[in-house]
Amino acid sequence: MKGTKLLSLIGLLVLVQILFQSSIPIVKANTSIPFTYSQELNINGTYVYNVTQFSSEVGWYNFSGGFEGNWKTNVGGQIKLNLTGFYDKDPIDWGNLFGDPIPWLDIEILEENLGVLNTNFSLDNRSNSEISRALTLGYNTFQPGFLIPNENITYIKDSALSQADPGGEFDLVGEVNIEETYSFLYIGFDQIGGSQKTYLIYDKMTGLLIWAKTSVFGYLLEIKSLNFTIDDNFIYNVIQFSGATGWYNFTLGFEGNWKTCTGGQINLNLTGFHAKDPNDWGNVIDDPIPWFDIEILDNSSGILLTNFTLTNRSNSELSWSLTLGYNNFQPGFLLQIINNLTKVKNLALDQASGIVDGLVSIEETQLTVKFSFDQIDGGQKTYMIYEKRSGLLLWANTSVGSYLLEMVLDDYIPWEPEGEEISPPENFFLKFLPYIVIILISIGMISASLIISKFNTKFKKYNKFVLVAILAFASFGSFFIFTSSIEVAEVNEPLREVQDINLIVEYGNGTTKTLEKFELTNYNTTAFDALIKWCEVEYKDYGEMGILVEEIDGIHGNWRYSINGDFPGVSSNKYNLKNGDTVKWVYG
Repeated sequence: MKGTKLLSLIGLLVLVQILFQSSIPIVKANTSIPFTYSQELNINGTYVYNVTQFSSEVGWYNFSGGFEGNWKTNVGGQIKLNLTGFYDKDPIDWGNLFGDPIPWLDIEILEENLGVLNTNFSLDNRSNSEISRALTLGYNTFQPGFLIPNENITYIKDSALSQADPGGEFDLVGEVNIEETYSFLYIGFDQIGGSQKTYLIYDKMTGLLIWAKTSVFGYLLEIKSLNFTIDDNFIYNVIQFSGATGWYNFTLGFEGNWKTCTGGQINLNLTGFHAKDPNDWGNVIDDPIPWFDIEILDNSSGILLTNFTLTNRSNSELSWSLTLGYNNFQPGFLLQIINNLTKVKNLALDQASGIVDGLVSIEETQLTVKFSFDQIDGGQKTYMIYEKRSGLLLWANTSVGSYLLEMVLDDYIPWEPEGEEISPPENFFLKFLPYIVIILISIGMISASLIISKFNTKFKKYNKFVLVAILAFASFGSFFIFTSSIEVAEVNEPLREVQDINLIVEYGNGTTKTLEKFELTNYNTTAFDALIKWCEVEYKDYGEMGILVEEIDGIHGNWRYSINGDFPGVSSNKYNLKNGDTVKWVYG
């Protein structure tokens, strides 16, 4: 009897175990990469991200709601991923609109301590969806995480936009911004009425995340991939061309005339990075620089025919020959120092004068930077757009004399600055209506006083007091209306981030520095912050009264600033900027 009970108990335990095991999803990784994902991915390959910003330790929860510990890193730390394969999503995935199978990865989060990287947190074989939610690399059910299916970029963009306001009970409502270039896809989400800000950049060729900055409440994470590489071959379609042009080598001299036409092409093959030619005419961009094979094709007959070709020539030589630069700023087809964008901008501004003098302006989007050079009293006009993370030339429109070349990389559509918002004409009647009312009331009171005095002679002795009271009323009322019309609140409301800020500095000697469409962050968003971002400044700090700028870029004197043409009555470090503001500093 006891034996029967024991066997029954064992059978029950086996049955429970079988039922338990059957409740665990049995998923097998695809041995091949699904066609919707890049075939360049390496299953069991390791991908590394450097941490450039981090705050606030965060709890990791799997989809079963289980807490698996807190994770954290720091500036200088790393996040390492190993792609284990492609599986179906977790059956109780909280929601991810990407279809099965999706990537699964091992993840290791490391902290930097005195130059040594130490593992803080690691998990094996977790879905891209779980990792995306744990690190806030997505929003609502758009959870792209570290890897997107790049076979259909239009689908990715549509999916991102669809989750701006999906309408669910727990969904966040936000503004979604998307930008696409030759190499990259940018997706930005700003929650409306909340704190989540998630900005993601993906490599279109592989679908891998290459940069992310995401925050919600006190949590902040910014990471940058170490795995991104650019292609070796590029095709530029010619939009405009005129003026056959001579090609001059730094040592050999003239090597012939080259030309193309509308519908022509310029093809490049990147051969490597080497030191500049010893006889380089002058290029302020540091060694090593890119070297290319170049082929220029004409389409005058309706058929692409090679007009000119050279092998293994420096980016500097190409830049000089095609006028893809000005003075000694010769970025050409590839800005290899793009990782130091501040340095690139300063080099571009420094070369506003030299062989020729011109006006230089710099504009930015999330993915691109545009350099514009307009020669003063001369014919050169050179405009170039580069990818900010690869340094690759996307578009150029350059001309000097009869020479004109406009070309674009792989049908990239160059952006143009948004037109200035036209304000409705000011209604002067409404502006002065309160003062007119005060004048009419005052006249009415004076008239009433005179009429009363005419019929009541005893009242005449009070006329001077009435007149004083009327004048006091008019003065106080006018002062109150005037001070109420000053928009002090805008000055006193600091913002954490401001976009599309423009800075103009007029030095009083005919030189002007112009920076366009840049951003200020971390509450460093005053008119003074815009100035010190780009200029060397000497100033005196008067405490609560603010600071007084005495010198900008070595020029000492009386400096004044304006915002959108108006001169505020506060110190520059007390004026908090808004999106789109133009800050202008004038000497004299």
